[in-house]
Amino acid sequence: MSKFFHLTKKSKKIYRRKKMFPAMKIGLKTVNIVIVVLIAVVGISYLVQVNDLATKGYQIEELENRITELQQEGADLELNVLSLQSMGTVKERVDDLGMVLAGESDYLQPTPVAVAR
Repeated sequence: MSKFFHLTKKSKKIYRRKKMFPAMKIGLKTVNIVIVVLIAVVGISYLVQVNDLATKGYQIEELENRITELQQEGADLELNVLSLQSMGTVKERVDDLGMVLAGESDYLQPTPVAVAR
């Protein structure tokens, strides 16, 4: 056993950890600058989104007010149509236009010869 133990002892290699980025040295100052820039970008994007959301809120409120106005206008027009179609209004309009009631109607009886032609 000593023979094998001796061989393994001689062939033992020492492995060193390789550096991932040997040429790149990042200092504390660089990290701080990157963090400040990221915080500024996130802050600005937050402000832009909040401003956009507030603007859309006002637009939605204006559109809802417009919908309410149009619904009220539609209800008023419907009421106006119903009042104009009432029997009392129709009788007044008939009298104003000078229309008279139609009497009995006489209908022509078609002759078989006229129908065949």
